[in-house]
Amino acid sequence: MKKVKEIVCIVIVTLITLSSCTTESIGPELMLKKIVEVSVDGSSSNTNLNYNGNKIVNIDKVDVLLEFYYTGDLITKIVEFNKLASHKNTLEYSYSDGKLTKIISSDGYVINYIHNNDGTISYEKRSKEAANLEVKIYHGVLSFQNGNLIKDDQILDNTGNGILSKKEISLGYDNTQNPLNNIVGFSKLLNYQQAISLNNNVVYVESSTVQLINDDQIISSIKRS
Repeated sequence: MKKVKEIVCIVIVTLITLSSCTTESIGPELMLKKIVEVSVDGSSSNTNLNYNGNKIVNIDKVDVLLEFYYTGDLITKIVEFNKLASHKNTLEYSYSDGKLTKIISSDGYVINYIHNNDGTISYEKRSKEAANLEVKIYHGVLSFQNGNLIKDDQILDNTGNGILSKKEISLGYDNTQNPLNNIVGFSKLLNYQQAISLNNNVVYVESSTVQLINDDQIISSIKRS
């Protein structure tokens, strides 16, 4: 009889990263202009957000600069500058009836999205290898409730024969509106996960499981932070 070896990693993180922030009013809505993140050692870092009306122009972090480009009210391109590695990655966003269907990265990967009738969103990420061949990296399903992303079930596809690797992310929210939700088109960027939700994310729970077939030993590892 086959036995299964399981390596389980569970990470529980309570996110309270917006230790201090300032907002300024543009018209009737509040637009988040600055985020100050304070680490446990007392050090801090600033993130600045710049707008043209209610459209985001760029997000300037210590290590990354993100530049946003619109077609109408849809964000169709984001350019990511990694300041530490001096690397640029361009993301092209495609939509159908206002819903995100594909992301193409200049770093050589593609993410496809399917909007299901039950409100969930299926996705898969593929990388482009030599000879322009596409290799499936992972696939999964996003679940939403009241405008908030509450679950991300993901299965890795490039783990090799006889290996099943799964990851589940569960998210919880308070009743405060997420100020990033006021940005035109931002809530459609599915690769930004909880940042696109209607309310502020306060709980993030991640569990990962790797199952190895034909092994007599069972190993479990749990990590919390």
